[in-house]
Amino acid sequence: MKFSIITVNKNNSSGLEKTIQSVINQTFTDFDYVIIDGNSTDGSVDIIKKYSSGINYWVSEPDTGIYNAMNKGIQKAQGEYCLFLNSGDYLISSSTLDNIFIEINNMFQADIFYSDRINSDGTSVNYPKSLTINYLIKNTISHQNSLIKRSFFMEHGFYNEELNIASDWEFFLKELWKYKSIFSYIKTNISIFDISGFGSRDSPERFAENMTVYQNVFQELTESIIEVNYYRRTTYYNIIENYGNTKLLVFILRAYKFFAIISNKTKRFISRITQKVLKLFMPIDIIVIYLYELLLSLFDKKLRICFTNFGDIPQDYFIVPLRSVLESDHHSYKIVKYYNPHIHYFSVFGNKKKILHSKAKCKIFFSGENVNDKRIRNGEYKTNCVDNVSLSLGFDYLETENYLRFPLWLLYYFSSDNSKDEIRNKLNDFKKHYQKIKFCSLVASHDRSGIRTKIYNEISKIAPVDCPGAFLHNDDTLYKRYADNKAVYLQPYKFNICPENSLSPGYVTEKIFQSLYSGCIPIYNGWSKNPEPDILNPNIILWYDENGVNSLIEELKKLYVNDKYYCSFMKQPFFCDTAVDKIYIMLQQFTDKIQYAIKNSYLCH
Repeated sequence: MKFSIITVNKNNSSGLEKTIQSVINQTFTDFDYVIIDGNSTDGSVDIIKKYSSGINYWVSEPDTGIYNAMNKGIQKAQGEYCLFLNSGDYLISSSTLDNIFIEINNMFQADIFYSDRINSDGTSVNYPKSLTINYLIKNTISHQNSLIKRSFFMEHGFYNEELNIASDWEFFLKELWKYKSIFSYIKTNISIFDISGFGSRDSPERFAENMTVYQNVFQELTESIIEVNYYRRTTYYNIIENYGNTKLLVFILRAYKFFAIISNKTKRFISRITQKVLKLFMPIDIIVIYLYELLLSLFDKKLRICFTNFGDIPQDYFIVPLRSVLESDHHSYKIVKYYNPHIHYFSVFGNKKKILHSKAKCKIFFSGENVNDKRIRNGEYKTNCVDNVSLSLGFDYLETENYLRFPLWLLYYFSSDNSKDEIRNKLNDFKKHYQKIKFCSLVASHDRSGIRTKIYNEISKIAPVDCPGAFLHNDDTLYKRYADNKAVYLQPYKFNICPENSLSPGYVTEKIFQSLYSGCIPIYNGWSKNPEPDILNPNIILWYDENGVNSLIEELKKLYVNDKYYCSFMKQPFFCDTAVDKIYIMLQQFTDKIQYAIKNSYLCH
C-alpha cells in the first residue's frame, strides 16, 4: 500500500523546511513525495533543492490558488492514498507512517482514513469515530490528517478551484453524501496542524463559500439545511452548553429540533416545554458532572480552569494568555464545569454569589455588558467586582490596579496574541468594497431603551428599512438565506441602524464595528460622538440626536440619492492613524494583566 504525500507552499520557507524534514526522516519508505511551490520568492526553492534527494517530484511555478496547486500534486502522485501536508504542518514522529500502515493494514480497507487533529498550539480537535452527514454538514475533518484514495479524484473530480477556503470540505461532503464513500477513523495521529494561517470560520468569505458548497452538494435541499443549522446554532447548542450532554438530554434536544420547524407558535411552545423539562434534570446532571470531576481530580494534577456565568462569550479568547505562563512552568490545564477550579473566570450572566463562594486562588471577571445598567442582575455587578476578584475587565474607565478597560468588540475581530501586522491586515479588511443595492437595515431582537424605535421611525420616512431580527421583523432573509450571518447580510446595505442598548461612559460593543466591517455607514447613538478615541474615525459615523434629527435626515437623503457624494463619504478612513498601536497596546495589556493575575496567585510557583 503506497502513500503519496503532497505539500503545497508559497513563500513559507521556514515552515516548508520543517514539513520536508518530517517527511524524509520517516522510517517507512513506501511512499512518494510531491512538492508544488507557487513561484516563491523567499528562498523556498533553495530549501526544496537542499532536500531534493528525498523528493520524488517538485515544481516552482505560478498557480491560481491552493487547490490548483493541490490538483497539480494529485496528477503527479503515484500512491494509492494521498496525504496533503501543507508547508508548516509536519508528521508527528519519524515512525508515523509506519504506525499508520500497521493500523490500517489490519482494518477493513476504507476509501478515506482520518484521525483527530492536533494543533501547533497544543490543543486538539477530536472527531467522531463514525462519521455521519449530519456531523459533516456542520463541521469538517482535518485535511492534514486524512488519507484519501487517489483514484477518487480521477473518478469523482478534483478539488473545486473556484473555492479558496472550503474545497476540501466540499470534497468530503460529496464523497459521503453523493458517492457513499467509506470513512474510517484511525487512532494514530498523523500530523501537527499549523494554525498560524488558519482563517476565521466566521469570516464573510468563508460563509459565502459555505453557501456555495451547500448549493453544489445538496442543491434543492440547501435552504432546509441552512434553516436547520440556524436552529442548532441557537437553541440546540445553547441548551447543551447549559445542561450537559447526557443521552437523555440529547434525545430531548433532538425532539425539540424536529418539532421546532413546524411553525412559529409551535416553536415557542415547544421551547418553553423543553426548557421546563430540562430544568427537572439539571440538578442530577450537575451532581453527576461534579462527582466525575472530583474523581478525576484525585488522579489528575492538571490546573483546573472554570468559566461561570459566561453565556456565549468565546472562552478560547481567555485561554490564549494563559498558555505561555503555564507552559513556562511546565503546567498543563483542563477545563472543568463545577469542581473547585484553580483559575475561575466569571461574567454577568448569572448570580454574583458564585464569585463570592468560589475558592479559586485566581478569579477573573469580564463584564461583557454595561454593568451600570440596572437591568443587568439588578445592578449587582455595578462595581465590576474589583473588590472580589484578582482581575476585572470591563467597559468602564476605572483607575484601579486590578482593572482594565477591555470592550467586547475586541473579541469579535482580534486575538490577544495578534501582531501589529495582523491588526493592520484586519483593519484593512474593513475597507472591502461591496455592491450597495439596498437602503438601510436594523438588526435587533428588542428595543428596551426605545432608541431604536425612534431612529427607525425617522429613517423610514426616507425609504423602507429592512428588519430581519425579532424587533420590527419584516425580512426573513437573514435566517433563511444567510443562516444568521449578520456580516454577510449587511453587505448590500448603504446604512445600518446600530445604537447601543444603553448609555454609559466607555460602553462600546460590536454593533458599530459590524456596520463598518460590512461597508455600511453606521447610524449610531452611544455614550459619545467619538466612542473609541484614537481608534474609530468619528467622521464616518452618522450620529442620531433627538435635537438634531433634521440635519441627520438631510445628510441621509443626500448620501442615499447622490452616489458620488456617497462614494466620497466612504473614502474616508474608518480608523485613526493611531488605531493599530492603540489596539495592540490594549491586547498586550489584556495578556499582561491576565498573566500577572495568575503569577500573583502563586499558581505557577
